[in-house]
Amino acid sequence: MTTTGKQAAAAAAKTLLADRIALVETLGAALDTHRRAEQAVTTARTTAATAAQQARDAYDAAKTGGWTAAELNKAGLRAPAPTRTRATKTTTTPHDTTGSDTPADARDDTTSAA
Repeated sequence: MTTTGKQAAAAAAKTLLADRIALVETLGAALDTHRRAEQAVTTARTTAATAAQQARDAYDAAKTGGWTAAELNKAGLRAPAPTRTRATKTTTTPHDTTGSDTPADARDDTTSAA
């Protein structure tokens, strides 16, 4: 049996599609791995924060129970540093009252001479 032009074109198209499908399957698998890794990081951060707070609480309880910070430090027992919170950065831009979309420093002021 001989292959017709139509059959050859269909076979070539199937080959091209198979290659492209393999690429998106690889991409999908990589994205799934990335999402799982991000979730693991989030879980680890939460676990670490909880453990750090428990250690700080135990350190404070030891000090309340009569131990001094110097004694605890000498024994190698230091409370984890408090969790730092990140301040959100907000940027403001001056309000343009000229009605122009061009930034004020880029305007040619010589055209509006009185």
